[in-house]
Amino acid sequence: MALTFRQLRYFLVLSEELHFGRAAQRLHISQPPLSASLRQLEAELDVRLLERNSKRVSLTPAGEAFQHQARRILSQLKESQTLVQRIAVSASGLVRVGFTPTMLFRGVPELTRALKARYPGIEIQLIERNSAEQVEAVAQEKLDLGFIHSMPLPEEIDSMGLSGESFICCLPTNHPLAVRSFISIKELANEEVVLFGRSLAPHYYDRIISLFHHEDVEPDICHEAAHWLTVLALVANEMGVSLVPTSLAKAGFSNVRFVPLVDSPRRHQSHCIWRGDTPHQSRDLLLECLREQLQNDVAESL
Repeated sequence: MALTFRQLRYFLVLSEELHFGRAAQRLHISQPPLSASLRQLEAELDVRLLERNSKRVSLTPAGEAFQHQARRILSQLKESQTLVQRIAVSASGLVRVGFTPTMLFRGVPELTRALKARYPGIEIQLIERNSAEQVEAVAQEKLDLGFIHSMPLPEEIDSMGLSGESFICCLPTNHPLAVRSFISIKELANEEVVLFGRSLAPHYYDRIISLFHHEDVEPDICHEAAHWLTVLALVANEMGVSLVPTSLAKAGFSNVRFVPLVDSPRRHQSHCIWRGDTPHQSRDLLLECLREQLQNDVAESL
């Protein structure tokens, strides 16, 4: 019969008390099971661990050596229990997060830092994709979470609306309109426009074009880019003007000026998306942090 942790625990308490009655009381058992456990342990080890008579109980040399070993084994067991329990309750794992470039200026870096500070065991992998690619990747479970521009979503994808932002005109710093405090879209009627291709985010693209059409302006799109940051780079190199989300003013580009529009009441909304039918603890913790961030933003705006 193999040794058991119960035998070790019973022996360790008995070796500390050196009294069967007190040891049994400490273990919340009667004396007969304690005596039987000691006999089984000695038989298994084939040594005497205790010397006992009517007056006293004492450890044999073998008992003293085994006391140290039993204490070490039980200590390691306790440490192992603590470790696995901590692992079981602590958050860990990988969260694959898709993002569009503008989300770098709309709170995604702050969100990931907040999550890492709260749950160091969680690893976040940021993957740049346009909105359509993110929707497809989340649907196929290749991304756990996505930050996209507003667009129609399939039924299997859940979403959370983020705070909206207005559009702003982006011009080269030496453009005649760059000195203005506000610009009307009508004043862009004869300007060359830089924009991303419609195939990358049709709904988002159409929203921007509708701003021109609302003012009876047909934009002259002379250059198309794959990302907003490329749009800014083209404008900085005097390749045209553009309408961009206000958050891009935080991008730190030189040679560009951002001027508010007087006739653009529309606000663009981004969304966080995920598959609600797919359980993912770490992803849900990130969503919890995001909800707190949004609530704080609302509170600060009041």
